[in-house]
Amino acid sequence: MAGYRVPARAGESLLEAKGSLFYGRTVRVESEAEVQDLLAEARAAHPEANHHAFAYRVGSEGQVARFSDDGEPGGTAGRPMMEVLLREQLVYVAVVVSRHFGGTLLGAGGLVRAYGGAAAAAVRDAGASEMRPHRRLRVTIDYALLGALQQEIRRAGLRQPEEEFADMVTLTLPVRSEQVDAFQARVGDLSAGRARVDSLDTIHLPI
Repeated sequence: MAGYRVPARAGESLLEAKGSLFYGRTVRVESEAEVQDLLAEARAAHPEANHHAFAYRVGSEGQVARFSDDGEPGGTAGRPMMEVLLREQLVYVAVVVSRHFGGTLLGAGGLVRAYGGAAAAAVRDAGASEMRPHRRLRVTIDYALLGALQQEIRRAGLRQPEEEFADMVTLTLPVRSEQVDAFQARVGDLSAGRARVDSLDTIHLPI
């Protein structure tokens, strides 16, 4: 499974063009329902805005992708915003730009630059997180090996595991896919082959 890029946080922007104000906002979304929530928030925050154009890509490969000009001339708002998302290779992302008309027509080229610029600035403000596949491993060991294994986890820079204590100790932790084989080999060395390592599911986490 390949990695992907998502917004690191919510991002905002404000762009002025011949008296018109373009308010941009970028957020991470997991579904189209969350996109509708973002649009509702934009309409509530800018009730006097004439247009609320948007673009979004949902899915690890952007399988669900939509954009809207929201009444602006075709291709002048949503499309340049979508091009920003594609250029930055972002998924699980939505951007909305609300326009307050300033009284002066911008023309098609001016609208493309304004909507695309507001979207790009909001995306820059949000930043990006690289999400990479991790395999969740469940390691079962004797109590006598716990300290050595905890030290190895810290040495390898892995995330803090979940720990369960019963007759044996069970540690569950995510390991980057490319590190799994080396980690399993190291656990085998530390335990002289006595540790049990079970592979669970694959999840994506930021690096």
